[in-house]
Amino acid sequence: MYDIARLIDDHDVLDKLADRLIAAARPGQADPLACRALMMRLAERLATHLRQEADFLLHDAPGAIRSVFGQELANFADDFAELTQGWDIYLDRWMPDEIAEHRAAFAGETADLLTALKLRIAREAQLLYPLALESGRMSFN
Repeated sequence: MYDIARLIDDHDVLDKLADRLIAAARPGQADPLACRALMMRLAERLATHLRQEADFLLHDAPGAIRSVFGQELANFADDFAELTQGWDIYLDRWMPDEIAEHRAAFAGETADLLTALKLRIAREAQLLYPLALESGRMSFN
């Protein structure tokens, strides 16, 4: 049995970091080095969260694949694959010199991508966690 509270707390932190990066990306706000540092902080926190979450949600997954929870989890993973690919491209593309040269494009792409991430986090909290609670895969401790 896993503790959902820690993952929910992570969601709050990720959501706030995404908001900070969206704001920092706007022209006239944070300098490119600060934007890149915030990107990397968010990337590290997100990677850690996703690893913990995968272990958390996929525990004993082979037997769950036939369940409603397992099907929803599989659908969710498929949907998230595109966002993950976009996130990787974003991290590779936006180095400080690119941010400085193409600030408006950086701000737009940041807002679009991080809005999608925030929606993914909200969907996860609304869909996957209740299913995991119902299936007995986790509990509030």
